[in-house]
Amino acid sequence: MTHGRKPRRPRRISLDPVRLARNGATRLTPPEIASAIDPLRAAARALARGVATEMDWFTAASAMNVAQGIEHQGVVRGLSEHVHGAEVALREIQRRAMVSGAWLPPELHVDEIERIDTAVDLHEFQLQQLSYSEFRQVAVRVEAEIRCTGGRVMQGLAGAVT
Repeated sequence: MTHGRKPRRPRRISLDPVRLARNGATRLTPPEIASAIDPLRAAARALARGVATEMDWFTAASAMNVAQGIEHQGVVRGLSEHVHGAEVALREIQRRAMVSGAWLPPELHVDEIERIDTAVDLHEFQLQQLSYSEFRQVAVRVEAEIRCTGGRVMQGLAGAVT
């Protein structure tokens, strides 16, 4: 009889804990950073040109969620206003794009383009400062927050969750 308790589930054990700790403590490599930033830069370019799909918008919005998560984690601080400015611009872009009920790429205002471009550059800087384990912690927490609020989560996009 379990007396209402869940049965014990043993945790995974690493056979090489030193290597595991070392890998978690190393900073993200340039290819890892590029895999997060390149899709974001492509999405920002598409938004700026007025040819963005809803997926481009989603890519940029996801990256801004991760950027805010990094800010709240405390490893890189002081960029919150810039990231928030990009989030406001992205909400306004989405509002204009969905006026007809279906996604129609809107034209962006110059200040929206600047806010998004600035946030992309700052997000790249954030990623350069993080270790792999710090990045994973942020990604898992941001994914959980988005799921709790009923949002969509796309695996492996802009560093959201790999």
